[in-house]
Amino acid sequence: MELSICSWTFGEEPIEKVAKFVKDTGYDAVELHASLAVNNPHYINQLTKELDLKISGLTGDAGWPDENKDLANRNPVNRKNAIEYFKRQIEAVNNVNGRYLVVCPSAVGKSAPMGNGKEDWGWAVDSIHQLTEKASELDVKLIIEPLNRYESCIVNSADDAYRFVNEINHPLVKTLLDTYHMNIEEKDMVEPFRRICEMVEVVHVADNNRQALGRGQLPFQHIFSELQSLKYNRTIVVECNTPGANPFSADKGRDNMQWMYKYAEESLVYLKRWFQ
Repeated sequence: MELSICSWTFGEEPIEKVAKFVKDTGYDAVELHASLAVNNPHYINQLTKELDLKISGLTGDAGWPDENKDLANRNPVNRKNAIEYFKRQIEAVNNVNGRYLVVCPSAVGKSAPMGNGKEDWGWAVDSIHQLTEKASELDVKLIIEPLNRYESCIVNSADDAYRFVNEINHPLVKTLLDTYHMNIEEKDMVEPFRRICEMVEVVHVADNNRQALGRGQLPFQHIFSELQSLKYNRTIVVECNTPGANPFSADKGRDNMQWMYKYAEESLVYLKRWFQ
């Protein structure tokens, strides 16, 4: 089992500070915000080598309303630009020795479809298909992330993810389950893991209030017990967020940033009770 944490959750904190904290706290790896690897892979490699810190993968960078980063965009020119943009992120995964890229089929924050729903789904499927050649060339896994309905217009649930990955039908295309999003979309917090475990490469964890594990109401004792019974041994990534407005920005101001460090420490202690 690899225990990782998402660097995006630390907002505008310097990556040097974040990486050292992650290593010193005892995480096995960091899931790096893709823009850091795209813009300066040599520095990232130097930093992680000095710290002896692994990069589990990259969190794909594609926020709405930038239509040139939207894989489910109505405009084929925008989709083409988005495909090329994600190809660069796949290359960045390889450049920093990561294993996977987390991909949201529709730009994060785009909660309304541009077509009739089926059209948006089809645009996204076609776009991911066009990414699989580059993923195969570099042996990078594409991890489809379901987001709740308030953050994405397609692929919101475990069922959606299962259907989407099966339509792609490629050995490097997997999915993840995120407990925060599941709390909004799923009837049961345990059954989806059982149902689609074979295609779940990554698990993102935060409590129902997006705080540290144990600070909310989610039944992690049942979730983690199920993961153990399923012999899940891949990657768990902490993806909490500090208090404040705007769920699409991790930077809630310096006064609130101290909470992210506390959440990261508490969540790792919680995880190690179960997995180490």
